[in-house]
Amino acid sequence: MYEKILVPLDGSALAERAIRHAREIARGSQAEILLLQAVNLPMPVVPEAVLVPDGKWLDEARKEAARYLDGIAAPLREEGLRVRTILDERPPADAILHVARREEVELIVMSTHGRGGLGRMLMGSVAESVFHATSRTVMLVKPEPLPAAEAKDEDWFLHVP
Repeated sequence: MYEKILVPLDGSALAERAIRHAREIARGSQAEILLLQAVNLPMPVVPEAVLVPDGKWLDEARKEAARYLDGIAAPLREEGLRVRTILDERPPADAILHVARREEVELIVMSTHGRGGLGRMLMGSVAESVFHATSRTVMLVKPEPLPAAEAKDEDWFLHVP
């Protein structure tokens, strides 16, 4: 069904939640997992400001991102899965769309913060940008729900589209 699954990561535990879903799909379909991290400049605090990094900063950021992705890939490979790591210097949404197109992936599995309303308007959403800009299948992994102890019985339901 799927030959290539793209999993964009940003170093956060939230983003890493997508890995377990990609792992299960890859096991069942023998797909290759592509782990992607965008390595780019942080946004300036003042919109008019321009950040000009030196080459050393970018080299270190690349090395750190490569180590991070290799650390994520190693246990997946030990399970017998095919995994590749990719670094891209575009902004996150652009990097995801570019790599998905270049690698001809069939599925993008990524986490979302689950923000709505004002939070999404102010912060933007990489997941939302990718979802609307691609014709590829996108699986969005939401943040963890409330622990069972805090949820009421009527809060639990199964939604099958």
